[in-house]
Amino acid sequence: MAKVSITEDSSVLGSMTDIVACLNTSDSIQRFLLDIHCILQKVTYADNFYVVLFKNNGELSFPYFHDVKDDIRAEDLEDIKFEQIQKTLTAYAIEKKTICNFTDAEINKLIESGTLQVLGTVPKQWLCFPLKNRNHFLGAFIIQSYRRNDEYSGVIVDVLYTISHVISSALDAFNNQQVLLEANQTLQDYQAELEHHVSERTKELQQSLEDLQNEVAKSEKLQQQLEYESLHDNLTNLANRKYLFKELSRLALKSERSAFEVYVLYLDMDDFKPINDEFGHKSGDLVLRTVAERLTNEVRGYDLVARIGGDEFVVFIMDPLHFGVLEQLCHRLLKSIQEPIQLEDGQIVKCGCSIGVAGNYTQQFSAENLLHQADQSLYAAKNKGKNQIHFAMSEQQ
Repeated sequence: MAKVSITEDSSVLGSMTDIVACLNTSDSIQRFLLDIHCILQKVTYADNFYVVLFKNNGELSFPYFHDVKDDIRAEDLEDIKFEQIQKTLTAYAIEKKTICNFTDAEINKLIESGTLQVLGTVPKQWLCFPLKNRNHFLGAFIIQSYRRNDEYSGVIVDVLYTISHVISSALDAFNNQQVLLEANQTLQDYQAELEHHVSERTKELQQSLEDLQNEVAKSEKLQQQLEYESLHDNLTNLANRKYLFKELSRLALKSERSAFEVYVLYLDMDDFKPINDEFGHKSGDLVLRTVAERLTNEVRGYDLVARIGGDEFVVFIMDPLHFGVLEQLCHRLLKSIQEPIQLEDGQIVKCGCSIGVAGNYTQQFSAENLLHQADQSLYAAKNKGKNQIHFAMSEQQ
């Protein structure tokens, strides 16, 4: 993946906004860190990224681990005691509890002095950021490069340090969620006890039972509403990132047993930011809703259209298409989005989009890889200029 320039502040701020949005869409710490990884790859070179956390019993946990050189799985790193990796670069940095930025020359000096015993490949540049929340040290977040020892500039280090604070806050949020789950279990136990008494005193408590049934009905309706809201974008009413990934994951499992074709069309708006800046976010929201409606109208009823953040959309097609038909669909989407849009004050604006296309071509695939491939194809389309399409035809899963 090519390194993305961060000279534009708006790009960095957009990535930070996406990170905060992940707090509302991720249903587990692993899912959250995967979303963080995808966002990091838009900010800088981040193919090698992992997180290490302390457990309550003093053991270490690696909830997310991705490395292009060393074949290490996160599950192989579970329940490791600190003493077992005390001589590693990770343990060395954790003990410092501060930002570490090492080049391969500095790492080799530490190895030669006997301070370290590096496991696996020595990186060209290695960054470690402590994860702290409410003065409590949680662990660390690591990103590294095997390509060169000046991969990450001082500006990148500052951005990643800010991201480490967001990750720390998210970890605290997930811990709070666990407390709520335990409280919910206590409530369920209480309800079971209550039902036992109701069964013994049916006549006396008939009215109370009816009241309880009404509350349960309200709770189920609320649960359905919350479930819907958790899977849909509240601005456009389209499916959100969580819903899209859920569908991708479901079909990825199906691809292990049978051959079929799916396509991911990754769309990013062109010239949307100037509309926001000149006419305000209310007008920007109107444009996004209009684009969402046009995308929905241009595809079939059973195709999935999702807004996955900001001005990014995905069209997910779940049956075979001839390449010519697929190409026609992309051009039709471009043409539809480019049509003028009238704002509430009567002014007319226009914007376009770039589209990156990826498919599995009847092969087994993973949700992460297919979405990432479509994202990379979008970058290629962006590099061609505005209102362009790029097909990742040769990069099959």
